[in-house]
Amino acid sequence: MTRLTPLLPLCLSLLACAMEPDDPVFLSGTAQEADGSPWQGGPLLLTRPLPVPVPANTPPRVRFEPWAEVTPDADGLFLHRLTARETGADEIVRPIPWAAPNAFQLLLPPRADGGRDLIAMELNRDSDAPPLRLWNSNVRAAEAPGGVMLAWDDMPQVADIPEPHYFVEARGPTGRAWLIRTGEQEAPWLGPEILEDFTDGHAHVQAFSSGARVWVHTSLYYFAVHDAPPFRLPFEGRVPISRGADCRGGRNVVSPCPFTDGRLEAVNVPGPPQALATELTLILPQPLRPRQVVIRGARVVGPPEQVLHVEGSVDGNDWQLLRTSPVLPDPTSGPYLDETNSDSGSQELYVRLELPVDVPEVREVRVWFGKPLPNGGPPPFKQSISTLREVSLFGAP
Repeated sequence: MTRLTPLLPLCLSLLACAMEPDDPVFLSGTAQEADGSPWQGGPLLLTRPLPVPVPANTPPRVRFEPWAEVTPDADGLFLHRLTARETGADEIVRPIPWAAPNAFQLLLPPRADGGRDLIAMELNRDSDAPPLRLWNSNVRAAEAPGGVMLAWDDMPQVADIPEPHYFVEARGPTGRAWLIRTGEQEAPWLGPEILEDFTDGHAHVQAFSSGARVWVHTSLYYFAVHDAPPFRLPFEGRVPISRGADCRGGRNVVSPCPFTDGRLEAVNVPGPPQALATELTLILPQPLRPRQVVIRGARVVGPPEQVLHVEGSVDGNDWQLLRTSPVLPDPTSGPYLDETNSDSGSQELYVRLELPVDVPEVREVRVWFGKPLPNGGPPPFKQSISTLREVSLFGAP
């Protein structure tokens, strides 16, 4: 003991001394009602991520399973005891069922209206979580040309949690149908062309913040997530004129086409061997006059500030520019989804483009992305599209 005693301060300061498996690790924090008063709605839920079996060459997925209840006191404060073994703080490598030893979610109790509030975190030793507060979102809609504009009450500023980003989604049973990142894209407009016939008919709004609380001996990295109750939209979806159309990536005709089938999985765009397609062409059964183009979930390889080009042709040889979009924002972030334990949806573009009323009838419609020249000139070359969910063409309402 005499030899070890002088080394203890250095050991502690450098965190070189691993904890014993049964040493306590404390998670503290506070839970609040929507008005900031102490939480009175019962125990909080602490969950952990379990891996979900997925096919080979598929990104890993997880689902969160209940782990423990956390009970706040009359002031909304809580101090929950875990162990170094349960959080990986003992630094002993051992088989565990969890996707990560130090990943947790802390949630307010489930709400009857479908809304939820949670802190997703990775903690290292004793940690003080940011306040977990109920969000009264009050999502509402106002009539707008062709659809509705959404609005909601912002999430109040809470302690040191960064100001949130807001995301609006339309969802289908096989994937995301639409994503709006407020502050980066157009205002949150939704219409029948966005819903089509493959969504649940609701708008899903999320307030999302990410942050960290780092101290000398411990750290906590977190997402503060608030999902508004699903908001029923006051209209039905439209079926596009392109439903079931064949498509072509480069020179390869694909039938049936995975981008016109009314499903929403992200699919690799067909292209030449060892390369990605730089364009996608829809082949309609007969000449039609498109009025809107909707691109869902495009991942484009290339620099930011690109534009979408839409061209039409009657015979597949002579092409006419139908319209070019404004410069698209760089899709750097997306909402939090449980199955990935991350801000899923980053790098996916969702674009709706109205075409002029006098566009000609065409049998083929070609879409591609490119970055304009600094002087505003046309892109010198087309960017590669790696994956895509759906491309839809609509005629006049």
